[in-house]
Amino acid sequence: MSMFRRIPASLLIITITVPAWSQFHPDELKAAQKDPKMYTLDESSIRISKVGPTVSPSDIPSPGGGGGVGDALPVLDQMINIGQKVWKIIADNKPVVDVKTQYATALPKGSTGWQDIGGWHPPVGTIYELSAKNAYGMQMIHLRYQVLRTYGGSYQGKGRYLTAVTVEPLLVEVGWGYHFSMDAAVPDTSIVNVGTSADPVAGMMATLNWRISTVIKDSSGQGLYFLQGDGAYKEVGGPFGSESLNKAKSAVAAAAEKAPAFN
Repeated sequence: MSMFRRIPASLLIITITVPAWSQFHPDELKAAQKDPKMYTLDESSIRISKVGPTVSPSDIPSPGGGGGVGDALPVLDQMINIGQKVWKIIADNKPVVDVKTQYATALPKGSTGWQDIGGWHPPVGTIYELSAKNAYGMQMIHLRYQVLRTYGGSYQGKGRYLTAVTVEPLLVEVGWGYHFSMDAAVPDTSIVNVGTSADPVAGMMATLNWRISTVIKDSSGQGLYFLQGDGAYKEVGGPFGSESLNKAKSAVAAAAEKAPAFN
């Protein structure tokens, strides 16, 4: 007697799993099979460098959207983001963001838009380059982008707030066989008051997430930026090639201690 029991066909369930590399073109699959190192990202090579100076205000679009003054008075020491929480910057090697409509804010609770606030400083931007190499040491990713923001707005002379915080791709160069995407995120918990109740200053932690995919390897990372309504701005996390990164982290930690609570 056989020790195996026949299972009726009606009880058989066949599961087909689509491999992750199904998103790649057949030519990419063949090339990666022939030369795996060419399509293996060296994660230790990923670097972000500031390449300033900051962009002149004339090169940056003015913020849009929002509305008129609401019926209720704003709560000046409570900050909110009435803009985007998460939005795409680059999708499969192509810029997709519209910086005129896709941005975050740190405005007083109860305001309906940046038009409720006056005294805005001219928009500013800071330019960065992101690069990554493969296992041969060949550069496969070269990205230039700028972090944009408008700061210093106040309500009847009180508070300093942020609007039009976004990221604009300026150059996207991706090697064949590599797929690059990037998105920005500003969760509600990242909006804080780093000033006082009497003299509120908006603070915001913006996260820039990226993903680099090949047939061989899938890698991801992020850069963190801390912005304030008084114009202070620092890189606080990520593969920055800056010797001042630790000092920036300490400064942000000190500022966060002043915040009464997350909103």
